[in-house]
Amino acid sequence: DWNQMQTSMRDVKFIGFDNFVKMVREGYFILGVKNMVIMMMFNFLKLVVPLTIAEMIFSMSSPKRKYWFRFLLVLPMVVPSVVFTLMWKNIYDPTIGLINNLLAAFGREDLMRSWLGSESTALGSIIFMGFPWVNSFAFLVFYGGLIGIPGDLFEAARVDGSNPFWNFTHIHLPLISPQIKMIFILTFINSIQDYGGVLLLTGGGPGYATYVPGYELYLNAQRLGQYGYACALGVVMFVVILAGTILNLRIKTEEALG
Repeated sequence: DWNQMQTSMRDVKFIGFDNFVKMVREGYFILGVKNMVIMMMFNFLKLVVPLTIAEMIFSMSSPKRKYWFRFLLVLPMVVPSVVFTLMWKNIYDPTIGLINNLLAAFGREDLMRSWLGSESTALGSIIFMGFPWVNSFAFLVFYGGLIGIPGDLFEAARVDGSNPFWNFTHIHLPLISPQIKMIFILTFINSIQDYGGVLLLTGGGPGYATYVPGYELYLNAQRLGQYGYACALGVVMFVVILAGTILNLRIKTEEALG
């Protein structure tokens, strides 16, 4: 039991597993886990976009075009994530936002709504943020894996009458599997830890529609002063991340041994 009302560490009391029991009994943590899992699944699906774009640029014949496309796709990395999130907050604004203004321009006022202020659309709006989901970092990792594939493999496949789809399924995917696994585990970790979009866009609301464990940890540690409970939340998140990372490493090790 450690909170902001205690003036010294001597006032901190050992209460066993009470903080962990509180997570389950209060229910907020369980709601947060549910929202986090939904967001995580969509974060994994979004990785298809940078992989597809990396494949398209890799298949270009002109080195100059490759250079400019790489430059344009990496350029958004210079924009701070806070600026990026606040830009989307303006896009979702019910009065001056781009989405509602486009709907009005096409005569679909019936579809206009407060995207971040409705329980039915708030979580989906956060998931949709960043469309078309060109993750610059993931793109660089995938593209780096593709350019590292030996060229003689493609020459041999061409002699055997291969096509682009065969190359993708039998050469590209197997040989960039380490990069794919790395991006998957980083996405897994980021999905558990991240709460920046929730903090800036909805504050966990409306109600608890966008509540996530990372945001609950932030609230208890920074606003409510419940340091003991926040530490317990951090321990649970750490154990889940550690378990996921170990599982990923075991898969890699077993494949290498096989």
